[in-house]
Amino acid sequence: MKVRDALRRGREILKNKGIESFFLDAEVILAHVLSKDRGFLFSHPEYELRDKEVEDYFEKISLREKHYPVAYITNCKEFYSINLSVKEGVLIPRPETELVVEEAIKIISSKYEEKVLIKVADLCTGSGAIAVSIALNLKNVFCYASDISDVSLEVALENARKHKVEDKICLLKGNLWEPFYSNNIFGLDVVISNPPYIPEQDLSGLPLDVKYEPEIALNGGPDGLYFYREIIGNCRNFMKPNGYVIFEIGENQAEAIKDILYKNGIGNFRVLKDYAGRDRVVVASLRQEE
Repeated sequence: MKVRDALRRGREILKNKGIESFFLDAEVILAHVLSKDRGFLFSHPEYELRDKEVEDYFEKISLREKHYPVAYITNCKEFYSINLSVKEGVLIPRPETELVVEEAIKIISSKYEEKVLIKVADLCTGSGAIAVSIALNLKNVFCYASDISDVSLEVALENARKHKVEDKICLLKGNLWEPFYSNNIFGLDVVISNPPYIPEQDLSGLPLDVKYEPEIALNGGPDGLYFYREIIGNCRNFMKPNGYVIFEIGENQAEAIKDILYKNGIGNFRVLKDYAGRDRVVVASLRQEE
């Protein structure tokens, strides 16, 4: 079977199963099977697949037609211009989370001197997407990345090693602030988190693709705000008095999170919108003035 025929058949199968991204998904999966980039598919439409490649390709197409996420099929997800390893049991990084990284880099670059080492905490690190991206793009940071999940920390370590920033990241296992307290880690400059923020009652209505992802990384409690309360409520105990907090949030959560921040003495609140115009990132500061 030639590349063009494999793509045509793969797209047909996925389209018939209601996969909206059928065109792209067939390309990504075939490129993965061939260990090539997608450009190879366009420049070599007559390339003849070996029997094993055909078998592997259609096995993976079969997974995708059941709405199994492409990132779990390829064990890879592009994020902030780097390729991250992912696997089942770990939240798949989203493009929206790149806004968190962008804002963190902007704040650290503009508010702190380059010669000063900035201590960053990334709570609920998952694949390590945020911590690895920040460590890779800034020379003067050291990141403490925590998660309660063993598989997440395993993947985060793999990503840190893949991008050669393992000496700039300390992985911590435990629930939120617990590993920071037990390891005597205080004096943080920047606290970042993309915590679970989907209200419990909304989980059943998630797209089929998302339902393959770990519920522990999605479930934000009855109102979706449980983890924000827990993290924000203890921020001042672990941060320097002029530190910053940066959170990814769910739609329509900005005002509630603003209230939580202000009740805990954290002000200078602002909201950043995502590519679809939805509230997506909140930034606040312990500083008295900006």
